[in-house]
Amino acid sequence: DLKPDNIMLAPDGPRVIDFGIARAVEATSVTASGIVGTVGYMAPEQLEGMRIGAPVDVFSWAAVMVFAATGREAFPGPTQASRITRILSGEPDTGDLSGPLLETILACLSKNPKARPQARDLLGHLVAGSVPSGVAPTKTEGAPRPDPTLSYTRMERPDPVAGPEAAHMSPPPPSGGHRTPPPREERSTPRPPHGEGRADSGAWGASSGPRGGVPPYHFGGTRFVGIEELAAAFQGNWGEALRVFADPEEFAALGSWVMHDLGDTRVDRALFRREVRDVNLALATFIAEAAPELPPRFRGHDASIKGLAALFHDPTPLVSGAPRANELIMTARPQVLFQMSRHGGGDSAHLASLARDVERAERAGLDFQRELIENLDGWRDVPARVDPALALVFLLRPETVLAPDPGAGAGPETGAWIRALWSRVEATSGADRAGSAAAVYGVLGVIVSMTGQRRELLRELEACKGEQRHLVERDTWRSRHDTALLCLPLLAIASCGVGAGAAAGPSPGLGGFLLTVAALAGFAFMVLLVVRMAEDGRVRSAERRRSNVLPTVLRHTGQALRRMDQDLERARRICSRPHTGA
Repeated sequence: DLKPDNIMLAPDGPRVIDFGIARAVEATSVTASGIVGTVGYMAPEQLEGMRIGAPVDVFSWAAVMVFAATGREAFPGPTQASRITRILSGEPDTGDLSGPLLETILACLSKNPKARPQARDLLGHLVAGSVPSGVAPTKTEGAPRPDPTLSYTRMERPDPVAGPEAAHMSPPPPSGGHRTPPPREERSTPRPPHGEGRADSGAWGASSGPRGGVPPYHFGGTRFVGIEELAAAFQGNWGEALRVFADPEEFAALGSWVMHDLGDTRVDRALFRREVRDVNLALATFIAEAAPELPPRFRGHDASIKGLAALFHDPTPLVSGAPRANELIMTARPQVLFQMSRHGGGDSAHLASLARDVERAERAGLDFQRELIENLDGWRDVPARVDPALALVFLLRPETVLAPDPGAGAGPETGAWIRALWSRVEATSGADRAGSAAAVYGVLGVIVSMTGQRRELLRELEACKGEQRHLVERDTWRSRHDTALLCLPLLAIASCGVGAGAAAGPSPGLGGFLLTVAALAGFAFMVLLVVRMAEDGRVRSAERRRSNVLPTVLRHTGQALRRMDQDLERARRICSRPHTGA
């Protein structure tokens, strides 16, 4: 879980903290059943729930370096789902990075873990300037910037389904055929008549397969000659199927088998002719197109309406950021729900409608947050983010649409903000209501932080006022004290003079002695007084400087508190306006 929050800048350099997740990964296998990490710094294979290794740390390191260099995430997005999608299929935002560091970071952010440099080679590159495998040499001035979505490794052979010339290439061996033990079972479906239901009827090869000339495709120790049974096997063993779709060679072999050996046209051939970036979505698309009669399932979860209602029954994991929240976010994406709606059955229309509702809820929530950000002074730097999984919970379980509980010790200010924003939720219905509620939950952390700052400002204001009163009182006391000190030597000399005059009559020598003692005592007292006043002057000077600063501090603190109060009033007005929906 390498991320900026887990790095401390110590006096002798940065230190990585919080190895709890790392120890958990060492003890258990993180597979499709659960995802551990932080969105924005997780490698694609980590988000996909596949078996992970050292390359995920290289990816996370590069994402942290982008944040350190630019102050922004490498994969920003308004929602958790959009950030996940960008990691899986989009390009990183590297800002104004350039030169060797840019080339290194782009190599480390490769979607393909095999294309990333190894940690030891990367360290050597950074320290000694050596070029690790996978990092392209620094481009000369004026050279075009490399496409960060492309792999930096050289392909050993052309992709057999990468372009129009694919039909003239010899297909590679079936996926997994050289890795699996001898098959124990064979499954097939009737082959369509020659020339029917396919675009290139001449693609059938010689009769070399077990049935009708179709060579088998090996997956999970079973030979398949029918795409429907293969799709069912993929759906039942999602984690192993992800490995096929994540490996470019294995995926190319699958595409060749489907297009050339089977001649199947149900699966969109564009799926095999472009780079797979979102492996889960590509797998779900393949299954839905190859075997729409299968029940909808995604990553092993029942994706029917009933199954989704059971899976998204409680918003607590999403609000608390539990590890399974990432799994829910991936499933709740509208693109995934649309693919699930392509499966036959009574839920098809309902799933398509649900996907549209999630999209509408996201838009409504983002519009609500942007309205706040644009109109509230203290919200200018707040990112607009709405969790589609939370919106899906609220759509499926309307009874869970409840105002968030800020927790103990939050204070009345937090409750006032929640009530103000929640009035928008109460004024809407349907998808808009779910999206607005998700938007309020999305800014709950901002509200808690902001109201905490307000309490700190109030404490600072009271402390400054108390200090100002103390300094005024102390200055008044010092003025009176100094006047008294200046009078003491004069009184002492006068007293000694009176005593000397009284003694001068009977004993002139004693009177002179007393006058001398009085003069010396007065002089010594004056010296001590001057030293004391000089030392006290330094203290007074510091207190005077502080007294001059305090009015400015009080003014700025008061202005900040007034702006916060004005933001709350603006929020109340925004949320009380009639809302027409998206």
